[in-house]
Amino acid sequence: MRNFGLVFAYSFKERLRSKAFTYLTLIMIVAMAALVLVPKLTQDDGNSAKGEIDVLDRTGAIPNADSFKENVSASYDWRMITENERASELKRLEEKESLLGIVQIENQGSQPVLSLTVNKADDAPYIRELNSYVQNQYTMFQIHQLGLGQEQQEQLTSAVQMQVQEMEAGNKSLTTTYWPVYMVTFMLYLLIYMFGSNVAVSVSVEKGSRVKEILITKVKPVQLLFGKVFGVGLAGILQFAIIVGAVYLILTVSGTGGVLELFGMPVDFSILGGTTIMLLTLFFILGYFFFAALFAATGSMVSRSEEINQVTLPISILLMAGLIVAMLAMLNPDGTLAVVGSYIPFFTPFVMFARIGASDLTVLEIVIPTLILFVSTLAACWLSAKIYQVGVLLYGQKLNPKLLYKAIKAL
Repeated sequence: MRNFGLVFAYSFKERLRSKAFTYLTLIMIVAMAALVLVPKLTQDDGNSAKGEIDVLDRTGAIPNADSFKENVSASYDWRMITENERASELKRLEEKESLLGIVQIENQGSQPVLSLTVNKADDAPYIRELNSYVQNQYTMFQIHQLGLGQEQQEQLTSAVQMQVQEMEAGNKSLTTTYWPVYMVTFMLYLLIYMFGSNVAVSVSVEKGSRVKEILITKVKPVQLLFGKVFGVGLAGILQFAIIVGAVYLILTVSGTGGVLELFGMPVDFSILGGTTIMLLTLFFILGYFFFAALFAATGSMVSRSEEINQVTLPISILLMAGLIVAMLAMLNPDGTLAVVGSYIPFFTPFVMFARIGASDLTVLEIVIPTLILFVSTLAACWLSAKIYQVGVLLYGQKLNPKLLYKAIKAL
């Protein structure tokens, strides 16, 4: 057990000291901080005006200029003008001074007409709000002029009550869940891939430098394998916790409540509650040990570290396939592909988290795939330990299934 602890401690410290660990952690935290804080820093807080906008009301429906600031846009200084001032204000607008537009409201026949004069249409991003506000004010003004009773006023101005009935109430909104689940699933894939492949590279480097021959005389192969896997795994869990903790702290300090805007779409991280984070951690741990065991076995099958990419390619493809299936599962979390993918150990960590984030699964739908992944992880560790014992002492030979079978049977 002492030898296992020494290998474990060495692997853990080696991973913590690596530049890849530091850079990846910083990049993810900085990227998340930029995603949260940049929009808040660049958005208009409404305290500094972009310019002036004149309002010429010929109907008498508008109470005052402050109502525009409250109901249309607080980013401008709104000012009521008279008919006599219109010509001079038009000149100011043409000379492109601080005046950005002139709003004119009048009656033509029995219909209200709203006209806006600006140098460029881009100078008036408030057009929709302006039209809606003037329409509402004109309606209320006419109701008041007609002297209608309170009940009649309420009937004319009451808003349409909209009710939504979900036929698939168990599924969460794709618009709300897609980005946060996608980002976290991709982070899960990236961490498992990086730490798993690091185990393979470490094993191949030690074997190529013949350090393994010395270690084998002091430490049992199984202790070497699992000491390295657990050491790198603990570093991975620590990195995972640092990133998640930093993201939570950023969201808390920013005051966004976990809701962000990304390319005009809502990104609601508040859906990642305590239970979801616990399941995410569980799938990360199981997924890491499952793939790390496979990576370690493949790393022991090469004689030189330059060959590592070739032998780990099938595992890397399976990892990528799991991510792709998870992305498709988000679009239809209860579809055949998503359900079947949940029970395939190579896909389970990614597909299950995508389904949990995009839908409300029953306890059995979560427990059964998780148990299958757990048993598969134990089997992968057992098989990898057998392959590792054979592979670390084989040099200059191409390992094949027949040779492995004979070597494992002889153990």
